[in-house]
Amino acid sequence: MVEWSSTGVERQRGEYRFTVKDQEGETVWLVGEPTGSPLKIIGTTGEDLQVGFALAAGTTRRDAEALAQAMNTRIAYIVLF
Repeated sequence: MVEWSSTGVERQRGEYRFTVKDQEGETVWLVGEPTGSPLKIIGTTGEDLQVGFALAAGTTRRDAEALAQAMNTRIAYIVLF
């Protein structure tokens, strides 16, 4: 969803569900997968924005799953503006 702020700046809202991904030999990642209106990369012709978080070294898969669950429960939208 694209809106305009009172200053004329484009603002986008996207709905995502967060899941845990691991990469062999690397830290655990959280990846946002679109569940509704995805964010679009500003300045492109509609390319979906990928959302991810690299977690701190030492974060366990269990920690990451708890974080993803909390984010899925408490974050309604990601907003770019």
